[in-house]
Amino acid sequence: MSILQRALTQARTPSVYRFDSRATVEFLRHETDAAGWRLFYLDGAHARDKKSFLDQAARAMDFPDYFGRNWDAFEECVNDLAWAPATGYILLFQAPERLVKNARADWETAIEILSTASENWAEVGVPFYILLRGKIPDEFPSL
Repeated sequence: MSILQRALTQARTPSVYRFDSRATVEFLRHETDAAGWRLFYLDGAHARDKKSFLDQAARAMDFPDYFGRNWDAFEECVNDLAWAPATGYILLFQAPERLVKNARADWETAIEILSTASENWAEVGVPFYILLRGKIPDEFPSL
């Protein structure tokens, strides 16, 4: 069983996790697609502050054109996802270390919003996992 299968089978409660896998995005996307889930890939190499993070998140999650590029709009979109119907969601946040290092407050806000969205989705029976791959703070458990 691949590490990703721990999420797809919900062997771990939906939440924010460290993702210690070298699998390609294409392989991970294939696995999530086969399960009827949706994988969003956020490349954190270009997310160095709030603005660039929100731009990358909007691109990765295919937010609607009306996305306002602020924290309230981000929170609204990650708690909606009507434009991306699926039985479950995985946000793979690759290389978040640039945001962590350069804009710690923005990092903390983003993770708080994503963590709360995961809880909100769980309340309606839809799993939403946030997987962090790269150099991240030790506070996050491994998937």
